[in-house]
Amino acid sequence: MILQTDFVAAFITGLLGATHCIAMCGGIACILGSRANNSSNKLLVSIGFNLGRILSYSIAGAIVAGSIQAISQVHQSFYMLVALQWFAAIMLILLGIHLTRWWSILTPVEQLGKGLWSKVQPKASKMLALQHPAASLPLGMLWGWLPCGLVYSTLVLSASQAHWLNGAGVMFSFGLGTFSVMLLAVLLGQQLTKLMTNRVLQVCSGLSVLSLGIYQVVTLL
Repeated sequence: MILQTDFVAAFITGLLGATHCIAMCGGIACILGSRANNSSNKLLVSIGFNLGRILSYSIAGAIVAGSIQAISQVHQSFYMLVALQWFAAIMLILLGIHLTRWWSILTPVEQLGKGLWSKVQPKASKMLALQHPAASLPLGMLWGWLPCGLVYSTLVLSASQAHWLNGAGVMFSFGLGTFSVMLLAVLLGQQLTKLMTNRVLQVCSGLSVLSLGIYQVVTLL
């Protein structure tokens, strides 16, 4: 039951965090959409880019959850897993506050991934220069490692699964939550970007994620 709830929570987090997704990835989505010379290519580019992102999220989930799985098998630490579940719930609450733009509380957390991104970004830039729709999949896979508080918050939830496959499943669910909005970002470009930067929508999405985090805390009591 807890596992199913975590999958749902990850999906909802991705869906409600759409305003943050647009802020982080809306620019590249607009570029990809503008380069497509017809509707069919634009759809293929959008699907490829977003599937690439989801695949990278799933790989990251498998890595962090698999690492916790290996540690827990050695130390058999039940309390560590409980602590991770609490940490995941608290991260959701902080993420909700972050999404409202009232307090950019997770900005320091996003800085943690800059070292990895500095190595990935040049390759992503080269891939972005390619015009063929097939390049959108590997580009999405590279872009999936962009430092992002939304992703990192969900990775904590993924780690609490303590099994690489379940961890990958949580991040896959999260990716599916972001998929619809990011798909539209490539197809609609600036029109969707303007909608997603609406302050009322940002505050509502942030408060919704905050409520989800509070619900997670209640379930742990």
